[in-house]
Amino acid sequence: MDFLFSLADKIGFAVCHQIPSRTIIIGKVYLPLCGRTSGIYIGFLISAITLFIIFRKKENGLAPLYIIIIFCLFIFSTGLDWALSHLGIYESSNNIRFITGFLAGSSIIAISFPVFNKQYYRISNDLRIFKSSVTSIVYILILFIFIILTLLRFSFLSLFYYYLSAFAVLFTFFFTNLFTVLLIPAFANKAERLASKFIIAPSIISLVLTFFELFAFFKLKELFLNLWT
Repeated sequence: MDFLFSLADKIGFAVCHQIPSRTIIIGKVYLPLCGRTSGIYIGFLISAITLFIIFRKKENGLAPLYIIIIFCLFIFSTGLDWALSHLGIYESSNNIRFITGFLAGSSIIAISFPVFNKQYYRISNDLRIFKSSVTSIVYILILFIFIILTLLRFSFLSLFYYYLSAFAVLFTFFFTNLFTVLLIPAFANKAERLASKFIIAPSIISLVLTFFELFAFFKLKELFLNLWT
C-alpha cells in the first residue's frame, strides 16, 4: 500500500506543481494533483468511460457544431480561469479549478473520440455522436453528477480519489499515445471490435511511451527543482 501511495505521488509530481493550497483535500488526504490538474485528468478518464458505454456503434462522426462549440468553451474556461487568477484579476478556488479542469478534460476526449473510432476500427459507422439531444443531456448529467460527488468530498472516498487521480494520468497519457500510434497506417483500421488482438501491439507501444514520458517529466522536474534551489 505504501508503494502504491508513493507511486501515485510520483506520478502527480511528474505532471503537477502539487502546491498544497491549490490541492483538493478529501478527508485528511491531499490528492497527488492540484485541483485543476485533477479535474483535467479525471475528467478525461470519466468521459472516456462514459463515451465508450454510450456510443457502442463505432460512431466516427464528429458531434454537431453547437456541441463542439460548447466543448471548446469548456476547454476555454479552464484557460480563462488560470489566466484571470494568474494575473490577479480574481482569486480562483480549488472547486472552480476542479470544475473547469474536469469540463476541459472531458471535452478534449469527447472531441477526439470519433476520430479514434475511425482510426481503430476496420469498419466504423458514419454516425454523428451527440446527434440526439437526449444523449447529450445524459452525458452532461453524468459528468456533473461526478463533479458534485467529488466536491462533496466524502472522507471514506479519500484513497479512492487519490489513486483515481494517479490512474487518470496514466490513462490519459496511454490513450493519447494510443491515438497517435493508430494514426500510423500499419496499425490503423484493423479491429472489428474494441477488445481485439489488433489492440495489443499499439497498447504495448503506448504503455512504453507513457512510462518514458512520465519518467522524463519526473526527472526533468527533479533536475529543475535541484537547480532552482
